[in-house]
Amino acid sequence: MLRFSLGVTRMDRIRNEYIRGTAHVRCFGDKVREARLRWFGHVQRRDSEHIGRRMLRPRGRPKRRFMDVVKEDMKLVGVREEEAEDRVRWRQMIHCGDP
Repeated sequence: MLRFSLGVTRMDRIRNEYIRGTAHVRCFGDKVREARLRWFGHVQRRDSEHIGRRMLRPRGRPKRRFMDVVKEDMKLVGVREEEAEDRVRWRQMIHCGDP
């Protein structure tokens, strides 16, 4: 998508890292992590009987649960679940997308 918007094709043989640096866009994985933590913080601030909160409790055992991934992301970013209560501070702490 970024290549298309910049008018660069694979035939130009330009690396993705260079294209992301030119457009000032961070790695896609960082943006996904930020969105996942932003959604988690939103759900965490709801009351405990809200449907989104109940979905965080696992039913069954899939290979990789959403909460397992969120806990790995929180450890990587360096935040705790309790810090999600303050929305403004939470957004500042998890921000790792575009500069």
